[in-house]
Amino acid sequence: MSALASRIANRAKDLLFVAPLDSHWRRALRGKVMCLLYHRVDDPAHVPYLEQFGAPSIPPDELARELRFLQGQGAKFMTLADLRQGEFPDPSQFGVIVSFDDGFRDNYTAGLPVLEQLGIRGVMFQSTGMVDAPSLLWEHALYWLWSDPRSRERLERLVRSRLADMTASQGPALLTRLRDELPMTQLEAILAELTAGDASAAALVEQARRLYPRASDVTQAHRHGHELASHGHHHYPRRSIDGATFEAELVRSIDVLTRLTGTAPGAFSYPFNSYLPGDAALCAQHFKQVATVDRALIDRSSDPHALARFTWPGPHRNGLRRRRWLLTGRI
Repeated sequence: MSALASRIANRAKDLLFVAPLDSHWRRALRGKVMCLLYHRVDDPAHVPYLEQFGAPSIPPDELARELRFLQGQGAKFMTLADLRQGEFPDPSQFGVIVSFDDGFRDNYTAGLPVLEQLGIRGVMFQSTGMVDAPSLLWEHALYWLWSDPRSRERLERLVRSRLADMTASQGPALLTRLRDELPMTQLEAILAELTAGDASAAALVEQARRLYPRASDVTQAHRHGHELASHGHHHYPRRSIDGATFEAELVRSIDVLTRLTGTAPGAFSYPFNSYLPGDAALCAQHFKQVATVDRALIDRSSDPHALARFTWPGPHRNGLRRRRWLLTGRI
């Protein structure tokens, strides 16, 4: 099938999500839990470099529209902590968990207020290294430097001089390889060298002040009944670090969240959904639940250390596509 024919066929599937068919799709959800994953909650034009290279942000009014739709469908809103306590939708209900990964400040200032207006408690998977951080973490620093033409040129020169096996890649492909393949010790050393004594260092400090949460944001969210969970400390991809560093990231994030909330987090989600064989068993030593982004419903038999979520796909083409995503987790 040609690409055009595939697009037409996919568009035609939207017609299966007209309102009279809602009951059919709800039946498929009954007795199960759909865990939704969002990242930033903001106007997409607000921070262009994060929008270009990171996960898409959802505007607050669109988030509210999605959650109101699910309320209208009779969703039972829950948290992962509810599941840990044995709560589960009965066969006539379907559950929805609203989760956020990373933990930018807009999650607290724009996302959680939307949930609170609707009487919903969310799950915040916080990368604890972002809380009161003095500068951007490696990933966001990489995106910022890449978005600035002069910094990008300097970065590319440095990569060519230090990383011979990366020289064949250019443009976005090089950025992706740096983020996804380079051992983190090497990448952080390159970023530190690039920004040492440079004006960009001050810009990274200002960006962190603008975009990252304060400790008070985390403690207030906890007081308001939202669940604080771990997303590691530095948001390292698992494939870029060794096992000892991975466990150290878990322990450090637990320590920070326990200090801020008075409660040890019960759940963890893998940064970048990156994990290796044996990681779930290691995580089980520290957490009662582990979340992935492996796109499946949660039922009573689901492995608590492999709880799948559905990540927001970005702006919807039309209202039917929105309904399709919210009723199936897929587009």
